[in-house]
Amino acid sequence: MLELFWGILNTVILIYFIIICFKATKIIRDNLGILATLIFVFGLLSFIGKTNEENTKNKTFNLQEETENIERPKFNGNTYLREKKLEDNLMTDIDISISFGENTIEKKLLNANVYRNGFVSGTDWKTTNINVFKLENNTYKYNVTGTVDWRILGIKFYTELKEFDGKIELKK
Repeated sequence: MLELFWGILNTVILIYFIIICFKATKIIRDNLGILATLIFVFGLLSFIGKTNEENTKNKTFNLQEETENIERPKFNGNTYLREKKLEDNLMTDIDISISFGENTIEKKLLNANVYRNGFVSGTDWKTTNINVFKLENNTYKYNVTGTVDWRILGIKFYTELKEFDGKIELKK
């Protein structure tokens, strides 16, 4: 519910900001001329069009052993993907997906990814760490840590730490 309120607040502030920009553009055009207006508009567009590369990347964690070479051979066998919901809010979900390989000899964890979907206006999810441990047979324990950055007009207002623990069954 808080995420819904936060998204609506961000939308209202953004609309108000756009109205202020149109009024400021008119004042600049009337007082300083068309050249100053164009520079002002292009300056605003450069701020709006700038994406934060760190937030747009989808971070995947390699779960293969760290002692292996960086140029490891491709896993010989079938690969599978399992997903589990970590958090289910009114507006957003946080899910984990784990890919693993299986052949006649072994079952091997390949990588994991945590992602967030839904109405995410004004908040950014960043995965900090994913750990997956084998318990027994096909059952694995996972630990996920990450942060949710609460933003107003792109400015970070608050950072919330989140941690998820649980079990997942990895089978065909």
